[in-house]
Amino acid sequence: MKKLSLFMLTGIVLVTLALGTGCGRDPLDAGIKAVENGNLPKAEALFAKVLEQDPGNVSALMNLSIVRLKTGNTEAALSGFRQVADQAMEDVRPLAYMADIYMDNNRWREAAEILNEATRRDSRSPAIMTAQALVELYTTGAASARDRLVHVLAMAPSYAPALFNMAVIERDWLKNPVEGRKYFQRYLAIAKNDSHTPIARAALLERTTPPTRKAVSTEAPSTPAPKPAPGPVPTTVRDPKIATESFTLAVRYHQSHDTEKAIREYSRAIQNDPMRASAHFNLGLLLREKGDLEKARDSFEHALECAPGMTDARYMLGLILNTLGDDFRAITQFTTILEKVPNHAASHLALGLIYKKDKAKLALARKELSRYLELEPDGASAKEVKNWLKYQR
Repeated sequence: MKKLSLFMLTGIVLVTLALGTGCGRDPLDAGIKAVENGNLPKAEALFAKVLEQDPGNVSALMNLSIVRLKTGNTEAALSGFRQVADQAMEDVRPLAYMADIYMDNNRWREAAEILNEATRRDSRSPAIMTAQALVELYTTGAASARDRLVHVLAMAPSYAPALFNMAVIERDWLKNPVEGRKYFQRYLAIAKNDSHTPIARAALLERTTPPTRKAVSTEAPSTPAPKPAPGPVPTTVRDPKIATESFTLAVRYHQSHDTEKAIREYSRAIQNDPMRASAHFNLGLLLREKGDLEKARDSFEHALECAPGMTDARYMLGLILNTLGDDFRAITQFTTILEKVPNHAASHLALGLIYKKDKAKLALARKELSRYLELEPDGASAKEVKNWLKYQR
């Protein structure tokens, strides 16, 4: 059984902090509106304009950092959140965003340090404590993470992210499916209809068996290592220089449509640098073109193990899983993308197409496909989607 994705710390939410001089109120509001409409370049320009007029406006800096995060400019976002955190000393939100970025990139030590700083500001925040449990899951072990979440739920019994994460840890990490089911039920009893609720509902539909007496290891995994790449396992010492040379050569073959040579060189690059996410991703694209979906799926999974925030790899994995008939895991991939990139039109389309296969989920299908049309009214699938929605009225 494949492990489910857990709640991370933050959503991409625009904020207005209490600090600042108040200068640039209209451009700030206009910038927030631009983000809501999906016009990120305009939003970035408006927030930058506010900061030109009022360099101390932490609301503009915070929102500019969020926009940079949404557009993939991670380092600039981290720098901005750090500046906000240093000015808004009582606010944990900029620290929460920083921790989320670090966790999303497997930088667990840095995430732990930021969360400790956030705890000093707010020692009773269930969001921060739930994030600390996630860090402990990957550094100390599943038992430690569960203990932390028990403490969170004793303090905030209805905190939905903690309930969901506890369900996943019990089910997938500690191999206690019965306990996991109980927490999924508690989560659904109080959760809003967000991207995690379909995952929880689907999990409850799976056949559940009691845990066996066999001991389950709860030791923390080391830094996730990708599965062996296609091709022979190298017996020589890994050489990053060879990896770079092979990757460059593979891209040339790829661009010239010499598929077999490109696959060979991508594989060689991976053998010498197993954490090169771009090589795994490009290899997955070629394997998908060849129709080798199982190996393509493995390659995209490897890419995500190396770079969990790689949206393109997660999207391609979702498409592969959908083609292989694993709708549950495909939905998980697309909803995970939308948590971070709410305006990812292709994921809305993919979810809509999956949901419309099930008569019980036609309302979800209409919602997702309507959102796709809002984002891409002239998209490649827009005509087909419009016709389907018209028929559904």
